[in-house]
Amino acid sequence: MKSMFLIGFFGGVLFLFEIFTGFYLFYQKYGFSIEKTLVYTHGNPDEMIRGKSFLGLIELHFPHFLVFFLSVFVISHIFYFFRIKKLHFYLAGTVFLSGFFNFLSPFLVLYNKNFAFLKVCSFSIFLASVVFMAVYLCFLTFLKIREKC
Repeated sequence: MKSMFLIGFFGGVLFLFEIFTGFYLFYQKYGFSIEKTLVYTHGNPDEMIRGKSFLGLIELHFPHFLVFFLSVFVISHIFYFFRIKKLHFYLAGTVFLSGFFNFLSPFLVLYNKNFAFLKVCSFSIFLASVVFMAVYLCFLTFLKIREKC
């Protein structure tokens, strides 16, 4: 039992490392600004940045969609080792919806530039809720380990 909680704890730490890497890559690509989001999606001929096509976005986002939601699914199911609370359901719902809008928004930005705000906002909510979920899970695991020892 103790080894299972240690695996969960270190898995949470590695998941946090993955999330912070994703934050850095998002910052480099989109810069948390609507203008950079539009330039990334639509391109800029003056800076020789090619715009994305619908097919290009599908090729880029489909593997990421599977990996992100599989990771979130696994991490959120570790909550079953603890007493289930309403917070777990709200947190999982927030992560899922913000992640879904994060993946949907580049396709919407292709057709309407006003959805660039949705990309920045949904990723920010997704990132904050996933970090909170991982930190909370590490905290619960640490308390459980301390209780068992």
